[in-house]
Amino acid sequence: MNMNLFDRFRIPTGVLAAALAVVAIGVSLAHGAAIKVQEGAPSKFPSAAQASLNAASVMKAEIKNFRSARAKAIAAQNRTAFRHAINLGPLKTLAVQNQEEVKTLDTWARQVLQTITFYGSINGREPLYTALDMAYRPEAWDNRNFIYIMAVPIREQLGKLVTKAEAKRILEQGTVSPDFLAQPEVRRLLEHISRNGVLNSSVAQIGDALNAFKNMAAQLRIVPPLPSSKSKVWLNPVDLIPNTGVPPPPGMPLGKPVPGYSKQMSKRIVLGFVELFGGWRDNDAKLANAGINVLSGILPKVNKAAYPSYAKRVTEIWYNRLFDGTLVGVFFYFVSLTLFLIAAVGAAPGVRKVALGFFTVAVINHAAFTGVRWWLAGRIPIQNEFESVLGAALVGCTIGLILEYWKKNSLFGLAMSFVGFMAMTACFVMPYVVGTSMGANISRVDGMLSTYWLWIHVNVVISSYALIGASFCLGLLFLGIKGYYKLNPVSSYGIEPAGTHTTDEPHVGGSQGTAGGVALQAAPVAAANTVISPQMRRTQFLQQLDSANIVILQMAFWFLGSGIIFGAVWADYAWGRPWGWDPKETFALVTWLVYLIIVHLRFVTPKYRPTWTAVLSVAGFGVMMFNWIGVNFFLVGLHSYA
Repeated sequence: MNMNLFDRFRIPTGVLAAALAVVAIGVSLAHGAAIKVQEGAPSKFPSAAQASLNAASVMKAEIKNFRSARAKAIAAQNRTAFRHAINLGPLKTLAVQNQEEVKTLDTWARQVLQTITFYGSINGREPLYTALDMAYRPEAWDNRNFIYIMAVPIREQLGKLVTKAEAKRILEQGTVSPDFLAQPEVRRLLEHISRNGVLNSSVAQIGDALNAFKNMAAQLRIVPPLPSSKSKVWLNPVDLIPNTGVPPPPGMPLGKPVPGYSKQMSKRIVLGFVELFGGWRDNDAKLANAGINVLSGILPKVNKAAYPSYAKRVTEIWYNRLFDGTLVGVFFYFVSLTLFLIAAVGAAPGVRKVALGFFTVAVINHAAFTGVRWWLAGRIPIQNEFESVLGAALVGCTIGLILEYWKKNSLFGLAMSFVGFMAMTACFVMPYVVGTSMGANISRVDGMLSTYWLWIHVNVVISSYALIGASFCLGLLFLGIKGYYKLNPVSSYGIEPAGTHTTDEPHVGGSQGTAGGVALQAAPVAAANTVISPQMRRTQFLQQLDSANIVILQMAFWFLGSGIIFGAVWADYAWGRPWGWDPKETFALVTWLVYLIIVHLRFVTPKYRPTWTAVLSVAGFGVMMFNWIGVNFFLVGLHSYA
């Protein structure tokens, strides 16, 4: 390496110094915050950060000149050739520490773009390319409309500050530029809106997006700590410039060397970074690719114990590309749901085996992606809403698969395919509907939550939720089919077995070893020489639906009750009390009481117990959904993380 490694670029050293100084300032601020969080440092910047802040004032004029002189040129660059020539493959698999989590740069890019733009990409381009372009060429993005505003009322208010045409665009597209948000009148308006409690979180969302864009370069902490270091904080390559022994460009402050990193290692890392950074800004793909090769070759070797394995990093990238497995799951569960429905209503009973095959593949696929997430996260994936929804569906679908292989009636497969399909669909579309991923981003679990009682409690409770969802499906199907039968009556014909009911309300006598007065075995079958009337077929099908429903209901009742008890044990361990009338605890108890009523109501309503069971199954599902999802959005409690 030349003694002045910055001399190799066509970029003027003053310009490069200003650009690197901006990165260094952001890195120092972010690094200081990370040190405070992870090491309990006092609430002040480290000396390196303070030096950067002092240098910022000295370099203010140069940075201003840099922006004015280069902004137009950078924005006018033709990046088509660069975009096709840049090789991001090795860079995607590099790890970065962001929000105390170690993840691939591919994952980081998708997450940060979702924060800024609502979607994980812009114009369908590679997320990492867009994120690095924002980090290394912010001038080219300052005047672009890409920061997404979720709240329509805020769009309407901002529209009053611009022309009618621009106001219409903001209202329809919901995007504005960083320069627009930097205008004093816009900032005053947003501050005024934030005082409105209803829109305060929406203003915060805009602030988070803008800050994520401004601090993009500072977030690239891609240098792992040394094996001998007690710190778990990763570094930005800029931090290692003092370790190289090479004088920085004029105007850039020389901070203190980071202990432990050798001069040779630091030079290689800084060289790779400066080649990537300089090549990216100067539209030189060859130079940027050289920097990528240097970084991808040395960074995983700095601390092999702290660095994720190559297999894990590649798997994480594919996990991202497949939308966490949700899109694949939606397909298989939907096909099995459709085929089971066709088989269950008798339109084509022969397709049941095909439906069972698709259902089996769906459950295996579901379990495989759950296992991958477990491996990537290093913990059981039951921490947040995303994981609990998919976990509940997996447990329920596994139970349904076992029952379907056992009973062979298409109903258990139908009900649980519905649960799997709805869970996968919700997790896939949620980011595009409400702007949140429900926790799809992999993160660590809080220390007090990381206990085996949590795993037992959550797994049992989410199993009950899946069963409640299946009961909802069967109850809804029962009511729909019974209503259809009422609107389209048929006349009985042929010979019917003695004692067979011919009404639409199925026979629910309790003489065959019943659960709540419903036989758990198949409906009575006529003698071989007996012709079964259409009315009897209808009655038998409704009885099968009711029988399957009560089996699932009772399982849900016992699972939920046990889960509440296990939750009390865990709460006593985690919070020092078994019960505190937290909103989630309270509504879990309410949900259990609803199903207690459903199970016991069958004993006091002999004539219409299947209908009442179906009605209350649908109503109980609504109570459960409010407890599971609604409480998190509308009420504040200790369970808001799930």
